[in-house]
Amino acid sequence: MGIIQEDMNYCFVCGKYGTEIHHVFYGTANRRLSDKYGLVVGLCYDHHRGNQGVHFNRELDLKLKRHAQERFMEVYPQDDFLAVFGRNYLF
Repeated sequence: MGIIQEDMNYCFVCGKYGTEIHHVFYGTANRRLSDKYGLVVGLCYDHHRGNQGVHFNRELDLKLKRHAQERFMEVYPQDDFLAVFGRNYLF
C-alpha cells in the first residue's frame, strides 16, 4: 500500500501495534496523490490524532513530509515532486 513502511500495523513513529492510516500529504487533492504514490504511514492514535499527533505537531508533520519526499524521489525518479505536490519540503 505504501512506499514508506512495510508493515502498516505498527506506528511509524513509536512502533506501537494498532494504527490508523495517515496520508502524509492531506487535503482533497493531496490525499488522492498520497494514495496514488503510496505516501501513507501507519500511526497510533497518539501520533495521529492525539495532542502531540501529526495533525497538531508541526515538527512531526514536517518530518513525515520530508521523509515522504525523499522516498518519492527514490521510488519515482522520473517524476518531479515539486510539479506533483507544488512544494519542496527538503529546503
